[in-house]
Amino acid sequence: MMAASVVLSIGSNCRYEEVGLAIEWLRGRLDGCRVSHEYLTPALQGYGAPYTNAVVSGSTGLGYDALEASLKAYERARGRDEAARQRGDVPVDIDIVVWNGEVTRPRDFRHDFFQIGYKAIIND
Repeated sequence: MMAASVVLSIGSNCRYEEVGLAIEWLRGRLDGCRVSHEYLTPALQGYGAPYTNAVVSGSTGLGYDALEASLKAYERARGRDEAARQRGDVPVDIDIVVWNGEVTRPRDFRHDFFQIGYKAIIND
């Protein structure tokens, strides 16, 4: 299987350090990892805690579904569960926004929480 290029969005509205921990975790799983700076954006709904965000790109030998499952397992291990959702807490959220050059999450792709970091790594 050929390696796939991927661009991921990372966010947390709970614990600032979660984004950095996720970046370190991803560095061990992606080849050619490029990482934006960490930055704050307001909650999309207009209320609630601001989000710490970053964008990470790299390549992986995993297929899309296997990578997605790995990301969701990491989120659960870091406390992203039903109780957190009910409180409106997002300990960590990692989404595949671009896969092999194709935008997989168009809504996320358009938002500042992704574009700020994406522009930083593609213009680097």
